[in-house]
Amino acid sequence: MTKLIARSDFHHIIDHPGSGTVLGIKEDKVLLVYLERPGFPFKTYEVPGGVCDLGETHEQAARREFWEETGYELGYTFHFQSIKPSVGYSNEMISVFYAEVLEQTSVPEHEIEWLSKPQVKEFIKEGKIIDSQSLAVLSHWLSSDLNFQLPSVMFVCTGNYYRSRFCEIYFNLLTEGKLPLGDSKGLLAYMKSNEGMISPHTLHYLESEGLPLGKMKFPEQIEQRHLESGVRVIAMDEEEHRPMMEKDYPEFANSIAYWQVHDIDFTEPVDALPVLKNQVELLVKELLGSKN
Repeated sequence: MTKLIARSDFHHIIDHPGSGTVLGIKEDKVLLVYLERPGFPFKTYEVPGGVCDLGETHEQAARREFWEETGYELGYTFHFQSIKPSVGYSNEMISVFYAEVLEQTSVPEHEIEWLSKPQVKEFIKEGKIIDSQSLAVLSHWLSSDLNFQLPSVMFVCTGNYYRSRFCEIYFNLLTEGKLPLGDSKGLLAYMKSNEGMISPHTLHYLESEGLPLGKMKFPEQIEQRHLESGVRVIAMDEEEHRPMMEKDYPEFANSIAYWQVHDIDFTEPVDALPVLKNQVELLVKELLGSKN
């Protein structure tokens, strides 16, 4: 028998591994799954997504779940927003991405359907889309123009937590409306060895410089597909990252650029971050100069 308790007696917080979801777009239509959830009397439409496995980042989970549920491959995944769906009883964070849908290579787990923006609006009104994640994501999509341009540059460090994240945020502040967005990844982000979304050192430095924090997201893992995309890649520290590239992606080890900014165990953030700030400013000057 289920035991009911008063709200005042509920003090448990569910420790959640996090989730990833993808808004799959093709020709201005979104691909949704149509399924019935346990304990609910009828089927509804949802944005594909699911829980992160061990050793899997939010982006990796989102892409895997999309393929499993729909059978479709995806192009470059862009971070859209981060959602906290269960304030008060769970620490779950959902990372939402969007991507162009490519070819179908597998049998989908669920029924799927392509919907236009007018159809999504109608389905929301009719109660056919009701889960908080899908409502938040689709409502944002309805009022947004998504940009599918590949990033101008991809900054890479070890965990995608500290150095590369500062560079991504600062680059996008300097180039807003002038260049395609910058992105960032980590060579060992899948290990999830850091706590939270971003380094406190990065946040503190941004605040001390009077810079906005930008869009918050969880660390993301660099993969072969990123290196094959043709995006310009800059690793933060040649001494640290060239051996990693030679081990995991040997064919690309000599085709990316390397800076010389060490991690926190060799260089204090108070010294490293100003150097990165200057490097990003020089990079932006170069890119904007070549554009003119």
